[in-house]
Amino acid sequence: SSHQRTQIKMKYYPVNLDLRERRCVVVGGGLVAERKTLTLLESGAEVTVVSPSLTPKLANLVASGKVLHVPVLFQEAHLANAHLVFAATNDLAVNRAVAQLCRKKGILANVAAPPEESSFIVPSVVERGDLVIAISTSGASPALSKSIRQELEKRYGPEYGLLLTRLAAVRKRLHDEVGSEAVRGQV
Repeated sequence: SSHQRTQIKMKYYPVNLDLRERRCVVVGGGLVAERKTLTLLESGAEVTVVSPSLTPKLANLVASGKVLHVPVLFQEAHLANAHLVFAATNDLAVNRAVAQLCRKKGILANVAAPPEESSFIVPSVVERGDLVIAISTSGASPALSKSIRQELEKRYGPEYGLLLTRLAAVRKRLHDEVGSEAVRGQV
């Protein structure tokens, strides 16, 4: 029950999701929805945006066929076959309704506001090729997450992406030639 949910201290489970060819729904057409849509597209997700209006950038993504647009107010049917949902409208009641429907249907949902309705949060991220460093304060201080991200961006430059590309090639060659898991584990 939701009463039990509020009694349990929130402890997030860190995970990296493979969203390639997975249907993800973004409810809302503003700047927050735009940011969520762009990161989903980078992950290879199939994105549907549900909103009567769109930012110019979202409209361009729709026009170029990269994003599916449902130009109406949110309805429960829009969640069909969704793996992940972002509720990013400027209407708290709509966001809350989206979150509650997702919870009922077993769909992971992130809610821009009110954030406590979310079943997951998105960490602050540093990406250098295949190196992904995620920073989270479990929602306690987004400003601290941002500050740590900025420090890590300076510490881990683009060379780490190149290094990982080379290490992956070495590891693949070892796998093909050696075949021993114990040896491969060293790379």
